[in-house]
Amino acid sequence: MKNNRRGDMGLLIFIILAILMMTVISPFFLGTSNNNVATQEVTLGQLTGLLKEGKIKALTIVSNSRAIAEALDGTQYVTEIDLIAEDRLLAAADASPVSVDIKVQQERTSIWVAILNSWLPTIILILFFMFMFRQTSSGGNQVFSFTRSKARLYMEDKPSVTFKDVAGAEEAKKDLLEIVDFLKNPRKYQLIGAKIPKGVLLVGPPGVGKTLMAKAVAGEAGVPFFSVSGSEFVEMFVGVGAARVRDLFEQARRYAPCIVFIDEIDAVGRERGAGIGGGHDEREQTLNQLLVEMDGFDPYAGIIVLAATNRPDILDSALLRPGRFDRKVVLDLPDVQGRKHILQIHMRGKPISNDVDVERLAKITPGFSGADLANLVNEAALLAARKNKHYIEMAEFEEAVERVMLGPQRGRTLSQEEKNITAYHEIGHAICTAVLDDAREIHKISIVPRGVAGGYVFGSMAEEKMMYKREELIREIAVLLGGRAAEETFLHTQTTGAQNDLERATDIARRMVVEWGMSDLGPITLEERQEMVFLGREIARHRNYSEATAQLIDKKVSEILNEAYEKAKQVLEERAEKVHEIATRLLEVETLTGEEFLQLLSEG
Repeated sequence: MKNNRRGDMGLLIFIILAILMMTVISPFFLGTSNNNVATQEVTLGQLTGLLKEGKIKALTIVSNSRAIAEALDGTQYVTEIDLIAEDRLLAAADASPVSVDIKVQQERTSIWVAILNSWLPTIILILFFMFMFRQTSSGGNQVFSFTRSKARLYMEDKPSVTFKDVAGAEEAKKDLLEIVDFLKNPRKYQLIGAKIPKGVLLVGPPGVGKTLMAKAVAGEAGVPFFSVSGSEFVEMFVGVGAARVRDLFEQARRYAPCIVFIDEIDAVGRERGAGIGGGHDEREQTLNQLLVEMDGFDPYAGIIVLAATNRPDILDSALLRPGRFDRKVVLDLPDVQGRKHILQIHMRGKPISNDVDVERLAKITPGFSGADLANLVNEAALLAARKNKHYIEMAEFEEAVERVMLGPQRGRTLSQEEKNITAYHEIGHAICTAVLDDAREIHKISIVPRGVAGGYVFGSMAEEKMMYKREELIREIAVLLGGRAAEETFLHTQTTGAQNDLERATDIARRMVVEWGMSDLGPITLEERQEMVFLGREIARHRNYSEATAQLIDKKVSEILNEAYEKAKQVLEERAEKVHEIATRLLEVETLTGEEFLQLLSEG
């Protein structure tokens, strides 16, 4: 950096000295004018009269803009002219009784314009050669650096990210510990003849921490970390991406052992030929070069390629074969304990109040990724700052959860009729949840509009599950239909507020029939999800049954929905008094906590 600054300073001094030198010597090249002659401004008529009287011996016309006349006594007369005036002066000169020396010349340029015209090409040529010399002498030949890899190299004495900074992915850590051990102690594996995987593919939904995990591996091993995005390889010029891949691995070999991390590898690793009319030449050449590089380097060289994607299904099969990406590490959404540890990590260094219950926050945020939880903590801090608080309290965290899940509160207020409908609708959901779903906890019921929702029941699963029984799915559908059931049972009406509930209930019922075999049609899958390769591997449903079977499917879906709907209506009708009582209370306070709701439901 210092050498570059010295070079720039020297170049600047050189330019200044060159300009000063040219300023000094230019008058000798351009010539000097005689400034000792008296010059007098006259009108066109006066100058014409002088010509006719024979007092002018020389006349100079300058670019149809100025006329300079020299008298017999040495005096100079100057006047402004145009094309017509020029003709008049020339005619007067011809009529003069003495011979007049007539000259026509272009207007003389200023000294600086003359300097630029005469010296600028030379200056540009000198600067160009100096620039080329600096680039080539620096060893980079950066004039054509667009073929260089854009990977960022991180080399730190003390790694900023380790496995301690990554939570909610304990299984992934165990899979990657072997990579860390190899980078630390490669000799142990070489002696026994074991080959460490050349490539590790990190797979998981957005926000689970794939990039953070890759940095943590490099931090734990204490090796250089090259980071590049898959899209940075692909350019409009064919061959540039392949050149960047070659340059990336050349750099990696110089710093081995090291880690090369390619984020969003699906941008360059998409299956070849998956496109209308063929493929993408630049992307496919880049992928081919990546395949060659990963297959070519020595397994003991200590170069580990980590790549991240949330779309592993569209990657080229040659990229996933043994010898390239040998290992696939899946990062799922964190469970309740993982969410708790992630929240604790993001709360470090923040003024957290003693009333904040991290375990409860983890329970009410099912389905949140690490990025969602980071955003949650930040939202809570912003809310506390708006209220001019010195500590982030539990109230801010609960408000942040609702903002992240549903959106901010809306300023528009509901009419009394809309409030009434919303109250009965949400109470229908809440009572069906409390009665039918023991695994779900209710934290809040509100009729305050938030986001696109006019009201909401905020709850969470007491225990997260991986699979569901048919009876549990029927109860889930009944809970979804509880709002519509309350509207019809107690208000004798139907509203558009149940749209999202109906969509989700219908989707569950249909999947029970056509995918999970939970109907009288038998244990059979009636629809296949087909990947549309020519549209970028999009998912489409393929019907492999007749129209008669389609009618049976519609009938079975309807039967499941009706069964769940009748169950929801039965639960609400048996507790009609409680429905009216809790709805009345909700209309008064607009928001009920889970404890208040359960107390009202259990009274009497």
